[in-house]
Amino acid sequence: MDELARARAELTRLQCTERTLIEQLLAVRVAMETQKSKINKLVEERPSPINRLPTELLARILSFLLMRGSEVSAKFSEDLPTLRKDLASVSRLWSDLILNTPSFWSGIVLTRKSGAKSLMTQLTRSREQLLDIAIIYPRKNSLDTLWDILIPSRNRWRSVIIETSAVDVFSDIMSKFNQFKFPCLEEVSLDSHDYDHPLPLSFAHLPALRHLHLGGLHGPEGFSMATTLLTTLSMSNVLIHDRSILPRIATQSLTALTITHANRFHNLDWALGQDTLRFPALQRLLLDVINPYRFLDAIVAPKLEYFDYTHRYGPISGTDNHTFGSKFNHVRHFTSKPRSHLEYLDNSTAYVLCRAFPGVRCASLPAFDIDRFFAAPYPSGGLGQPPADNWKSLERLSLFCDVDAESWSVDVLANWLAKRREFGLPLLHVELIGLCSTYAAQMTMEEFSFRYKRLRDYCLLDFKDMRFSRALRLSTDSGLLNIVRADNKNGITLKNWRELPLDNMDIF
Repeated sequence: MDELARARAELTRLQCTERTLIEQLLAVRVAMETQKSKINKLVEERPSPINRLPTELLARILSFLLMRGSEVSAKFSEDLPTLRKDLASVSRLWSDLILNTPSFWSGIVLTRKSGAKSLMTQLTRSREQLLDIAIIYPRKNSLDTLWDILIPSRNRWRSVIIETSAVDVFSDIMSKFNQFKFPCLEEVSLDSHDYDHPLPLSFAHLPALRHLHLGGLHGPEGFSMATTLLTTLSMSNVLIHDRSILPRIATQSLTALTITHANRFHNLDWALGQDTLRFPALQRLLLDVINPYRFLDAIVAPKLEYFDYTHRYGPISGTDNHTFGSKFNHVRHFTSKPRSHLEYLDNSTAYVLCRAFPGVRCASLPAFDIDRFFAAPYPSGGLGQPPADNWKSLERLSLFCDVDAESWSVDVLANWLAKRREFGLPLLHVELIGLCSTYAAQMTMEEFSFRYKRLRDYCLLDFKDMRFSRALRLSTDSGLLNIVRADNKNGITLKNWRELPLDNMDIF
């Protein structure tokens, strides 16, 4: 075979190979399209990510959405039935899960809109679950019918909230309530703004009661809890106008006590004997618009760890030169806050509070009270040192910056922190916490930069939920960008930022 014939044969072979490869390519392309169609079909048929969750995990998520998580106490609202209905309408899986999970039906809310049929349905679906009952402003003409349906389940009641401003409705409910025993009822909350009769609660029918909230009730006559085993007690509004109520509360087992008053212009100033109220198990104490000095002087609470004080403007009376000694040295957490941003803490009150709790390790204060706690008093005060100097063991300071940045002085705090360093005390962990409401004050980048640079050398500095009035770009020495979340077109919020060296802060 000559050379020409060999070349033609080679060309023929290559052409055959080409046809074979083209056929293979076309076959591969067809197979690819078939496989794509198969994948698309599988994707369409596959459950969504939320529906691929294990049933137990999905139930857990939905329980928190319904505010029925076991880690939080029962809280009710009138829209709970609507929320439950909305969640059930998301998918067939969600609907089946909600309809067949008894715990989702253990929260029963009776309002003006409640009907007998829906109540019976909820009780049936809750099966043997313990129940959390809320009776909130019910209609008087339907109350008897609903109560008759509800009361047979009383052995399953775990908590009950009764709230109404209608005195006759409240009296009717409590009259019915006191006719029965509730063996599992652990938590009771009563709130009637105009009820002017002795407390309508029979503790003998509540052997398991541990948590009690009383709000808006008048007249402590006949009121006594001395034989109960309460661990949490909250009393608010005019119920506490008479100091004679205090010796009647259960003190031996109480671990948390809250006393609040509706009238922020009137400071309750009870005349109490020194060390006359003994709380051997009390760990948390919250006082709202009450003279803290007289109350602290009256109580003996060897296990108290948390003290929370809400104040109004003006000094507290009766302080004189008396001190508490080591009475409250074991208190580790201290919170002071005003009823409103117009009610600054008095300098003498700050000194009394700091001196009363010298062992504080974590303090939470409004930023506009910095001067009261961290500046030396006027010479006429004769105190000589900033009130916060009494906190020798302070480790963490949280400052709530919920007003204009100009209303508080960072220099006072910086000077106090610098003085701590001079005495060889460890660096303090300082948090500046913003208020993330729509109407919260916004800080300019210039204000943020000044405060950061003024404080960074004297403490471990955190910023949380700080709102800025202009957009900003933050960069660090390592070139990392800090992520911020835009809330609206007028400002952004720095959600959580800690100790990044901000050498470049560009405003744009």
